[in-house]
Amino acid sequence: MIKNNLKIFSQNVRKNKVLTDIILETQKNSADIIFIQEPPRSPIRHIPSHSNPMGDPLYGTPNHPEWTLFICQDTTQENYARVATYINKRLARMRFALRLDIINHRDINVLALHNDRDINYIINIYSDSNQTALRALRESMTNIDKTIILTGDFNIRDSDWDPNFRHHSSRTDDLITIADSLGLELSPPSNPGPTRFADNPHDTNSVIDLVFLPPNNTGFGRHTLHPEIRKPSDHVPLIIEIGIGDVNTDINIRSIKKDSKEEKEFISSLIQGVQSLNTSAIRSQVNLEASVQQLANVFENAWNIHSKQKHITKHSKEWWNQDCTDGLNKYHESGDLKHWKEFKSVVHTVKREFFDNKIHEIASSNKRPWDLISWVRKKSLPAIESILYENRLCNTLPNLWNALYKSYNSAENRPVNTRLLNELS
Repeated sequence: MIKNNLKIFSQNVRKNKVLTDIILETQKNSADIIFIQEPPRSPIRHIPSHSNPMGDPLYGTPNHPEWTLFICQDTTQENYARVATYINKRLARMRFALRLDIINHRDINVLALHNDRDINYIINIYSDSNQTALRALRESMTNIDKTIILTGDFNIRDSDWDPNFRHHSSRTDDLITIADSLGLELSPPSNPGPTRFADNPHDTNSVIDLVFLPPNNTGFGRHTLHPEIRKPSDHVPLIIEIGIGDVNTDINIRSIKKDSKEEKEFISSLIQGVQSLNTSAIRSQVNLEASVQQLANVFENAWNIHSKQKHITKHSKEWWNQDCTDGLNKYHESGDLKHWKEFKSVVHTVKREFFDNKIHEIASSNKRPWDLISWVRKKSLPAIESILYENRLCNTLPNLWNALYKSYNSAENRPVNTRLLNELS
């Protein structure tokens, strides 16, 4: 398939895991890229630790078999990433890469993509009230060339883009300077409106989620706001389409599941098609080639009718089903918190049934119960044992070097008893 544009879904989800799951599932067939600001960080499991007998908690961001997650990793809870980017796996041929060598910051994702022979950049950003991300981006923007989009939650109100705000912010000048250095301009939405709805009814709604594009891009001024699907977040999703050069992204295959209804229908179509061929008039090479072509057409038509298009993935089938879709639609229609809780209950039940069946399949049908524990298998400890120095564990390389350095220096210039060497001779 030849693509000449990229469809991007962007939203601040306020650390809501269920909303993130919804976006990943509902956008898998339409969006190419998902930009998430303030992604959720939830515990996955405890992993073996050489300092904690109960194990260290492992936190993570939701994943999905149709998407590749790009996020800055940090082991400390206070520095966990505040932006996450998902790339649809059908774009694998574009070779997206998170460029931490350009900027390694928890509030900024700079991704490179291969567009024919060119390399372009896309930037997902969350800038807090102190504008930490803007300062980091300003220091690194000289290393970023051919940027095709800069978008996210900027937390800046200004009269230039927010009709409910009458003042000009000094931070706007910094933002415009950064965008200008990247060759970008503020792209107005085709349906203007607030991008964040105030929690307090006495406060005004605001416009703080912005899109910057090259002014000559076909998507400039055409992105749309979708407040009807924002809940439970207070931020409105943005759907953006940006133009790119023609790129072949086709990595799909067609297949028919073994022993399925489709396989039986495929074989039946082949039999009927072969039986209908007229082979009585094959008296020359031309007639033979025509008959072979007819036979090839029979196989091709039967295959296209009964096979399904898929793309190769190492993951299992998905847990989302029609009950999840119905529950989500019911909540979107009503906006009632009661229906949201019902939907969360449905998701919990469906997930539990799916993974229980998967466990049964692995343990009973495949007779390989050890596959179930591969992800919690005991991890190899470092090549050193835990060393105590000054009554503290030396769990990091700098601590080990510090202990070695101080221990060596403390022994320096001490008298040495050489009589031990005489005993060895």
